[in-house]
Amino acid sequence: MNIFLKLILKDIRSTFSGGSDAGAAILFYLLAIIMFPLGFGSDNQLLAQVASGAIWMAALFSSMLSLDRVFRSDYEDGTLEQMVLSGISLEFIIITKCFSHWLTNGLPIIILSPIMAIIIGLDIQYCWILIMALLLGTPSLTLIGAAPAALSCTVGKGGVIITMVVLPLMLPILILGSGAITAEIKGMGGIGHLYVLAAIFPIASVIVPFLASKAIRLGWE
Repeated sequence: MNIFLKLILKDIRSTFSGGSDAGAAILFYLLAIIMFPLGFGSDNQLLAQVASGAIWMAALFSSMLSLDRVFRSDYEDGTLEQMVLSGISLEFIIITKCFSHWLTNGLPIIILSPIMAIIIGLDIQYCWILIMALLLGTPSLTLIGAAPAALSCTVGKGGVIITMVVLPLMLPILILGSGAITAEIKGMGGIGHLYVLAAIFPIASVIVPFLASKAIRLGWE
């Protein structure tokens, strides 16, 4: 646990010390939602219907924007290899880096989401399911993006690899997350969507560290 906390604090300090990517991702999330109503005019009813999809789209692309930094700096300066040589499991390091990414990207999005939802017309009574969906879905967005982010370190084309590989894999999270809110608004109940989101996270947390570690080791060979 002590090593886990040390690695988390190291990654968070690194993010904030050179954190243009993290700040840009959150700024993109805010601007995307603030500007979204401009495309729909003053039709508040229409805005309320598409608000959940807008929030989830902004969250998805915000996560993608900051994924490239998860492993790249430590991979390129040799820190990642040194940590593995010191006896720390690479899979364990990957889990800590994913958690750090979620703390600096997913958690701020969850905190800001109720305010952003009200701005674009979502009724405040549905904010609870929005928060629950993001709380269950954003960790999966980070995990699913971790393997392509690790692969991008090996091939050296981060933006292209992450966009082409991650976007199709993240679509189920987007559909389930926005669908939970839409179903709740229509009175059908969105709990079922939340159950599926909750099931995706443990599956991703088991599979992704091994895939990401394999991609990184491929670059060391």
